[in-house]
Amino acid sequence: MKFNSVEFFIFLFLVFGILWRFNKSLKINNIILLVASYIFYGWWDYRFLFLMFFSSVVDYLVGYYMPSSKNRKLLMGISLSVNLGLLMFFKYFNFFLESAHDLLHNFGYQGGFTTLNIILPVGISFYTFQTLSYSLDVYKGKLKPQKDFIAFLNYVSFFPQLVAGPIERAKAFLPQFLSPRVFSYPQAVLGMRLLLYGIFKKMVVADNIGLRVDAIFAQPNQHTGLELIFGLSLFAIQLYTDFSAYTDIARGVAKMLGFELMRNFRTPLFSKSIPEFWTRWHISLTTWFRDYLFIWLAGINKKSLSWRIISTILLFLIIGFWHGANYTFIVFGLLNGLYFIPRILSRKSQKMRSLLSFLNNNSLISKPVVLGNFLILSFTGVLFRSNDLSHASTYYQAVLNQDFFGLNDFILAILPLSLGFMIFEWYNQKKSHPFDLDGYPTWLRRSLYVIMILAVFLFGYFGTEPFYYFQF
Repeated sequence: MKFNSVEFFIFLFLVFGILWRFNKSLKINNIILLVASYIFYGWWDYRFLFLMFFSSVVDYLVGYYMPSSKNRKLLMGISLSVNLGLLMFFKYFNFFLESAHDLLHNFGYQGGFTTLNIILPVGISFYTFQTLSYSLDVYKGKLKPQKDFIAFLNYVSFFPQLVAGPIERAKAFLPQFLSPRVFSYPQAVLGMRLLLYGIFKKMVVADNIGLRVDAIFAQPNQHTGLELIFGLSLFAIQLYTDFSAYTDIARGVAKMLGFELMRNFRTPLFSKSIPEFWTRWHISLTTWFRDYLFIWLAGINKKSLSWRIISTILLFLIIGFWHGANYTFIVFGLLNGLYFIPRILSRKSQKMRSLLSFLNNNSLISKPVVLGNFLILSFTGVLFRSNDLSHASTYYQAVLNQDFFGLNDFILAILPLSLGFMIFEWYNQKKSHPFDLDGYPTWLRRSLYVIMILAVFLFGYFGTEPFYYFQF
C-alpha cells in the first residue's frame, strides 16, 4: 500500500478511528495495530508476511534466551545468519551468480548459469536491520530482552516506518508499545502537518521533477551539457524530496497514532562537506552502520591513520552495496569513502584542520562551499541513478562532449518549483523541521495549507509513482 494512494488515506482514517476508540486497553490496542501493520504490508504481497514474521520470531527467541544461555555467541550467530542470509538471498543472489559467471567466462568457461526469478520483498533492507539491532543490543548487554511478544512484533512491523524507515532502535522505540497512549490534539495537528508536507513533497515536488530526470537520463546524448548538469542536480533534489517525504509521512502518521519516530533528515543538501552530508542524510542508517560496524572495524587499530582511512572506505563500500546489487552502488560508495580522506587527515594535520574550519566558518566562502558540495553530490549521484556503469559513463561523457548551452522548456518549467522549494527549506533549515510553522501568523499557515492541498490535487500523481527507496 502506497502512502500516495487513495487506499492509504482510507486505511489511515479507519486505523486512526479504531485505535483511539480502543486506546484504554493497551493489549487490545497493540493487537489492532499489529493487524493493521500486517494488512498494510500484505497489501503489497501477502506471501512475504511470513518472511517478516519468521525474522521477528527468530530475534524475539534469540533475545529471550540470550541472557540465561551459555551459548550467547551461537544465538547471536543464528540471528546474524537468518537476517543477513535472507537479505543476501533476496537482494544479492542473482548479482553474485552473474558476477561469478562473468569471472569464469573471462577464464574461458563457456557454460551458463540459470538465475532465479527472485522478487525483492519491499522493506526487507529496513526491517532486517531493525530487528537485528535488537539482538545485537541484547547481546552487548545494552538492552533487556522483551517479554511481550505482541509488542515486539509491533516494533518490527509498525506500518508507518516499515517499508523505508527510519530504522528505529529498540531502546527508544519498544517502550512506546508498553505504555498506554493518550490522545493529544496538538500532537495530532503536528502529525497532520508533517503528513501534508510529506505528501506535497512527494506528489508535487519529487514526482514532477522525476519526469524531467527520467527523460534526461533516458537519452543523455540528446541533451546539451547545461541540461545534463541540471538533470543531475534535479535528481539530487528529487531523491531528497522523495525519500525525506516518506520519513515526513511516517513521522506524521506515527504522531497521529501516539508514537514518536526519530528525525531521519536535517536538510542534507545544504551541507558544507560530504562528511557533514552523511551526518544529515538517512541518519538512522548511517548511525546504524556507525554503531554496529564502523566502531568495531576502526577499533581494530585505533592509532593507525591509514587503517581509519581503509575502514572508512570499507564502510562506504558496504553502505553503497546495501543500496542495491549493482556495481554503480559499489563505485558510489567508494567515492564517498574517498571524500572522507581530508577529514581523516585533519585529525593529525593542523593545517588541514585550519583549512576546513576556514571553509566552513567564513561567511563569504561558506555559501559557495555549500553550492560546490551540492554539485559534488549531484555528479556522484549519477552513479546512484544510472542503470549500470556504462550508462553512468555515457552520461559523464555527454556532459563534456555535447554542446553546452541550451535549455529546453520541459526543464525550464520545473525550475521555479525546484528553486522555490530549496529557498523554503534554506529559510527554515535551523528549525526542528523545515515545515515547522510555529511563529507564523495564523492566516499565513492556513493559506499555505490550502495552497499545498490544491497543488496536490491539481499537480500531484496519485499512486502512480512509487517511493524511490522502495527498490532498496
